[in-house]
Amino acid sequence: MDCSNFSSYDGLIFDMDGTVIDTMPCHRKAWDRVGEAMGYSLNGDIMYKLGGATVRTIALEMMKECSMPLELLDQVLRLKRKLGLEIIMEQATLLPAAEVLKSFSGKKPIALGTGSHRDITLKLLEKFNLNSYLNAVVTAEDVINHKPEPDTFLRCAELIGVNPKNCLVFEDADLGVQAGLAAGMQVFDVRIKQFVR
Repeated sequence: MDCSNFSSYDGLIFDMDGTVIDTMPCHRKAWDRVGEAMGYSLNGDIMYKLGGATVRTIALEMMKECSMPLELLDQVLRLKRKLGLEIIMEQATLLPAAEVLKSFSGKKPIALGTGSHRDITLKLLEKFNLNSYLNAVVTAEDVINHKPEPDTFLRCAELIGVNPKNCLVFEDADLGVQAGLAAGMQVFDVRIKQFVR
């Protein structure tokens, strides 16, 4: 990725799953295993359609589609978090956006804005030694309204002290792209390696 395209922005904000760290195949495996363990066929494609949403939102949609009783939600969430963490810690790898993040560290304020929960986020940042490159981290617990609402990225901008319109968001999911644009920020979609306006 050509980093010169990003040097005009005052602050950089990165999504985590699928943008900086390749966790999406791990999450898919975890959802498949949750379905197998509970005797339901959970549709992992829903996870990709709702990329950037919280695990609760994704679980509810999967459960509704396969007519799984919603009173099992807490059990589903516990099992997904357990299996997801095991698979991610074993199989996740860094993506090219991680190099962009590292190259601007110390030169620009950098934040991570994710729909993942704080415990798994911190474990992943530690696994890949990314903490020292970041000035702020915003997780699912830090905002009330999640992507596609702009709250996650607006909180990132606030924490790094940069006007939202001078921030660039790196994203890999439609909900995240919508959130970045709703926050009044420029967005770089890592899937197509292009700016989205």
